[in-house]
Amino acid sequence: MDIREIARNFYATIDAQDWDRLANLVSPDLTVHLGSANPIGFDDWRKSLTEFFAGFPDGHHVMDDFVSDADKVVTRGRFQGTHTGIFHGVEPSGNCVSVGVIHIDRVENGIVVEHFGQLDGLGLMHQIGAF
Repeated sequence: MDIREIARNFYATIDAQDWDRLANLVSPDLTVHLGSANPIGFDDWRKSLTEFFAGFPDGHHVMDDFVSDADKVVTRGRFQGTHTGIFHGVEPSGNCVSVGVIHIDRVENGIVVEHFGQLDGLGLMHQIGAF
């Protein structure tokens, strides 16, 4: 499978919130780098994703670019969804959000072994009326 197709499948699985299937698409030793936070493993990332989708149950990625090299794929796009659940203590606003995302995923033997994720968190919080 082409590395870009692996990335498409990876983000479709996240958007489907199919955590068991996602576990099969990543290494048991997956390292996740989110913004400036310390690296985390799969279990903590799954918890973070679950909390994210609790705030935006219809959330999904719209990818505009896939750029790949031998073992890495970079995706650029937007995360879109409706704020219908509590997110980081902010009550549901009903606002639709659309924020920029950039990801870099390193793939070995057809599975993701390292994930770097950048999301416009400031823009997201502004769009849900946090400030």
